Amino acid sequence: MDRRLQETNQEIRFRIDATRCDGQGVCVLIAPEVFQLDRYGLGYVVPGADVTAANPDVRNRALEAGALCPRNAISEQIVQASTAPTEVEDDSVRPAAETPNRLHIGERVESLDERITGGGFADLPADRILDMVRAAHLRGQGGAGFATATKWQLVGREKPVVVLNGSEREPGTVKDRYLLGNRPALVLDGLRLAARAVGAEVAVAAIDAEATEAAAVFRATAEDAASRGLLDELEIRFVEVPPSYVAGEETALLGFIENGRPVPRVRPPFPSEVGLHGRPTLVNNVETLAGVALAAALGPEEYRCVGTSTEPGTGLYTVGPFGGPFELAERPIGYPLRALLAETGYAAARAALVGGYAGALVTAEQFDVRLDNASLRGLGAALGTKSVQVLGAGQCPVRIAAEILEYFAGETADQCPPCSRGLPDMAATLRALENGTSGEISLPEFEQFMSTLFDRGVCRLPDGAARMALSLLRNFEHEVKAHLAHGCPQLRAGVAGH
Repeated sequence: MDRRLQETNQEIRFRIDATRCDGQGVCVLIAPEVFQLDRYGLGYVVPGADVTAANPDVRNRALEAGALCPRNAISEQIVQASTAPTEVEDDSVRPAAETPNRLHIGERVESLDERITGGGFADLPADRILDMVRAAHLRGQGGAGFATATKWQLVGREKPVVVLNGSEREPGTVKDRYLLGNRPALVLDGLRLAARAVGAEVAVAAIDAEATEAAAVFRATAEDAASRGLLDELEIRFVEVPPSYVAGEETALLGFIENGRPVPRVRPPFPSEVGLHGRPTLVNNVETLAGVALAAALGPEEYRCVGTSTEPGTGLYTVGPFGGPFELAERPIGYPLRALLAETGYAAARAALVGGYAGALVTAEQFDVRLDNASLRGLGAALGTKSVQVLGAGQCPVRIAAEILEYFAGETADQCPPCSRGLPDMAATLRALENGTSGEISLPEFEQFMSTLFDRGVCRLPDGAARMALSLLRNFEHEVKAHLAHGCPQLRAGVAGH
């Protein structure tokens, strides 16, 4: 090959990219129809594997396996294969008026006695809890959307620990703080069920240090439940998490609990194998645990009667102008974005940031999308934190994207180049685009630069930042081109609120 390259007189263009397999075989355990291990113990996609929408169970498990793999090309193959037109079941979503609130109860606080009366704290054996979670098709609500039953099954049985991740720090997201402060018994019941299902005798409630009122309410409820004998022998320890975005990443959270340093860890090993103090650890988000308790009280069938077939239930959406103020709105998963905005007073929005800071910027023409991961994937978005921040007529999406990237650049653990160098460079590039000082650079060059952060960091922070930046380039192409030519038109015109 070297000799032939030396002899050719043709210009050869190619790109070297990185890929890897963690070699743990988790993908094979979850979706053996799609993944196999080679003789070196590394995973590969079986040629011709059926991952179309006609086979939803296999496809969903394959996507779950892909979520555990640091190489997103696997998921891309699965998504592309599923775009063939096939006949699928009806996924219609009930109107909001026909969907009773399950999570949002206004400003009052649900008492422990109310939760017990509502079916909470039932004495279910571990195997029935896991079967219930699987039958309800519960998924994580912390951002990744991973199947809850699968995550629980992967937890080792040698003195496991359960961690409640209540370190909600992303601007424009307030759902977890609400649940801890207003539905403490519901969240506590979910924590109890998770611990029983995986065989844990110790749980850690890691809550944002600035959520003092919510943390106090949750702690008082836990102490009351323990005094009544409702928590079995479960010991719950409380930890205040510093106001840091990266501390919410599960391995960084475990690091902080252990040694006071919220720094993400290289995986493998995964927390389910080697987590807190070397013990198998299950980390679940606050809303995830609330959903577990709801499914246990309602039963899997009733729980699944709202939402979509693959992502059932309701969700708490944080809705408001970019930067606030915000309100919470409970809607079924799969609810139309346009309907949510109209019902919360934002029908005239020109654009929206969907899924939080690591989500995507979408145009008003794209508001007909449904708020579930399968639908949002086509826009380069995901449900993420279920935050929906709207942009008005005087707000420039380029400036908003630059502001988000500057936020991310200031919130990293500063341990790997994609964050310590890549994010500041990306933020500076967008600021230069806004100010008209980006120089002679084309849109494809911009896109290539933004794409370099994928799969390069220890955690997914740079991936989320890059996804948001790419959504700007792809969904607001005409505006980006206008900025390339002359800088921000609104900035030059002195538009208020720019």
